[in-house]
Amino acid sequence: MDKMSSCILSLLDNDEELLHAAVDTLLKIADNILRDPSNEKFRSVNLSSCVMEQKLIPAIGALEVLFLMGFEEGNDKLILPKDDPLNNLRRYRQQLLKLKHDRMKKLPTTVKGGLSKTLTPELQEMESKLRSNLVREFERVLIYESPALQEKARHCMPVQELHERARSKLSIMNKEFGKDEKPLDFQDCVLVELLAWFKNDFFKWFDAPTCPQCHSKMTSAGSLLPTEDDLAWGGSRVEGYSCRDCGTTDRFVRYNHPAKLLETRQGRCGEWANCFTHLCRTLGMDARYVHDYTDHVWTEVFSQSQNRWLHADCCENKLDNPLIYENGWGKKLTYIFAFSRDEVVDVTWRYTTKQNEVLKRRNDCRETWLVSTIMDMNKQRQAAFPEPKRRFLEHRLVSEIAEFFAPQRVLKASENEGRCSGSLSWRLARGETQAVGISSYTFKLKPEEIEKKEFMVKYSSARDEYLRVSAGEMMKGWNSGVKSARDIIRKHETDWKMVYVSRREKSSVGEISWVVDWSHTGLKAISVLIVFQHATFESGSVTWQLCTGDKCFLGNKEGVLELFQCDLEHEASIIELSARLLNGQGENAWQHAQLFRQSDSSLDQFPFLIHIKYN
Repeated sequence: MDKMSSCILSLLDNDEELLHAAVDTLLKIADNILRDPSNEKFRSVNLSSCVMEQKLIPAIGALEVLFLMGFEEGNDKLILPKDDPLNNLRRYRQQLLKLKHDRMKKLPTTVKGGLSKTLTPELQEMESKLRSNLVREFERVLIYESPALQEKARHCMPVQELHERARSKLSIMNKEFGKDEKPLDFQDCVLVELLAWFKNDFFKWFDAPTCPQCHSKMTSAGSLLPTEDDLAWGGSRVEGYSCRDCGTTDRFVRYNHPAKLLETRQGRCGEWANCFTHLCRTLGMDARYVHDYTDHVWTEVFSQSQNRWLHADCCENKLDNPLIYENGWGKKLTYIFAFSRDEVVDVTWRYTTKQNEVLKRRNDCRETWLVSTIMDMNKQRQAAFPEPKRRFLEHRLVSEIAEFFAPQRVLKASENEGRCSGSLSWRLARGETQAVGISSYTFKLKPEEIEKKEFMVKYSSARDEYLRVSAGEMMKGWNSGVKSARDIIRKHETDWKMVYVSRREKSSVGEISWVVDWSHTGLKAISVLIVFQHATFESGSVTWQLCTGDKCFLGNKEGVLELFQCDLEHEASIIELSARLLNGQGENAWQHAQLFRQSDSSLDQFPFLIHIKYN
């Protein structure tokens, strides 16, 4: 007989009554199918049935066994396909029989498997504490639903700009999705844009403050008592800081209320995820606040197009990369819970491929107690919901559990490196492929420009827009006018009030290019003026050049290049301007080569210009 599956063995982690109920139910399902394979009634299990709710969903490992047998998700049930050869069903039925007759009889009733626990006073106290934490966080996320608070959040976001960028990105990205990928929808692209804007422009990471007097880095001075005002905004934890050079003191309040975070716009992962989840809810996304008990938090958003929950870490600007923590960061995960207005879910299994190892570290409660506690909390929250909504949530939960334990779920190499999941659609969103997935835009002369015999476009980082002076048009977003870009972002330093284009954080090289094409006009260029302001720090470098035909002209440090008819090839009808951002030192090396750096208030200045005259 095959070696017993870990999912079969995990059934032993249930208490005795639930263990026997789950095993007997699974055997009955298998026996009915084998006895009458053509009976469709036997080949389906209703998600809302008493059997599912009372004997399978609460039992650790039970649903996984059904999927291993070959069951698949239907609209409101799990179904064994008609063409299934039943080989897996027979295999796992035999393992269930062996478990029942050889293992279950030998186990003492007080301890099941190696992981179940006897209820001691210490364990009871830990379970009580865990339940209090779950209840508190389940209640706290309801603040995201406040209409007044959502209105405040809406005024903080460039909603129209995010939507415009999302529409532009959607049309490009869905041309590139792979054979086995589902097309994205508008909300997916809004989420991509929201993540980038939140990290690059809106929220700031707080490590330790800079002394307001002498500008030295301050050091920790322990915890301080919160004031009444601190507590009113959930700031029960207050960190003290002092300056070793001049003795100045400062305090940092760990606010836990999104209204206050919309004002302070700084913090660590707790503040980031709290505020970001609220913004997602404000934009109408089905979002959950996710708490990892090994000290991290993030967000999950349900994607209608993908029909599943997407991991979204605003601190890292990472999307749909759930295995990054276990494999990229090396975390030893234990408990991860997701909280929304509708439900609390133990989502630990989305973030691990090492379920048995994780189970051994989960010592704060009995697993059956946790399942029962969460089900009770959800039933209480959903008691007043309309029946269709309760049924929808129930079906979605079962589908989610199926995703956790899908047999084909394997670690991607990219997640082992701590990078994104490898899906082309999401890699395009992150700028990790060539820019055909970012913009692939070419400036082609319009009728009015042909008539004027002139082309002029300029870009402002502060506005983040191109002004096409010669055609009286505006294009929003740095990437809306680029031909190609790789590992390039627009960075807004809210503390220094500066904005610029740079390479992506942790990337070694950034590349970007623009193209102007007048081949369809019959015109000949008589002069080309390029203004390409850039800045470097430490060992950072920017190299830029203008190419036309077989000729290329290197740009200078001053950021100005002017060519005349004698410099240009007679038949030149296209120019390509390109730049590479390289080098730098330390963790912030990516910031040491910058394009178009300017104050965020310099809305009337344009550090990038292309001006071409023709005859």
